[in-house]
Amino acid sequence: MSGTETPALPAYDESFQAERSPFLWFLEREVLRFLTIWRYSVVGPVLSTVLFVVVFGSALGSHVDTIDGVGYGSFIVPGLFAQAIVNVGFFNGTTSLFEARPDQYINDVFASPLRWWEINAALVGAGVARGVVVSAGILAVALPLTRGGAPARPIVLLFGTLGVLLVAAQVGVIAGGHARSLDHVYSMESIILLPLGFLGGVFYSIHQLPPFWNYVSHLDPVFWLVQVERIGFLGQGDVSAGWALAVVWGLAATLTAWSAGMFATGRLKP
Repeated sequence: MSGTETPALPAYDESFQAERSPFLWFLEREVLRFLTIWRYSVVGPVLSTVLFVVVFGSALGSHVDTIDGVGYGSFIVPGLFAQAIVNVGFFNGTTSLFEARPDQYINDVFASPLRWWEINAALVGAGVARGVVVSAGILAVALPLTRGGAPARPIVLLFGTLGVLLVAAQVGVIAGGHARSLDHVYSMESIILLPLGFLGGVFYSIHQLPPFWNYVSHLDPVFWLVQVERIGFLGQGDVSAGWALAVVWGLAATLTAWSAGMFATGRLKP
């Protein structure tokens, strides 16, 4: 063999098949990311929500009149359920996407065979999965404490919860894509998310509010998330089931378009 000749390359094995698609690999990575720290990512939100149920529902329930014929403990569970999903979705998306940017791990993801919509879908899917795990834990503990029974309107509860999960996951991805520092992440939680939660009717019916605050509550997106869960669990709320489902899925569609556009155009903040 002369010096100009190159050794023959091994034959390409056309029978090779990947164990799973790149999308499923990335989704699994995002799910395992929060499952490996389950004490903080799962047990923490469940415990904090159950403490709210115990303190407000059990300790104060005997001192608070029933609302719309429902005991106070049972009344607040759907709102706390929705609030927990929103908090979990927010922190899952922000911690995953924000940390991937300064570590430049996200550059490897964008350079992979994954399409932009697959990256977005995997991040959102992991947020939804974490919300499902946490919400299941909350219901397993909170419902027996409040002697809650079967949902009054299971179809509304099913489609409403799916919408709430999607809204929460998309909010986390959008926030994580725009946050410029860790302080920015926590400021969004304390300045935006927390006030919206307390104004969302988690602990009260908005019919008890003065007209001005009643109107303001209708402008709060968390209010509609709480209402769709309350209608599903208890069969009634401050708005109709049709309006609640329409607004929740309208929010989900809007946030999905925003999140998808962020990935499609590559407009992630450095």
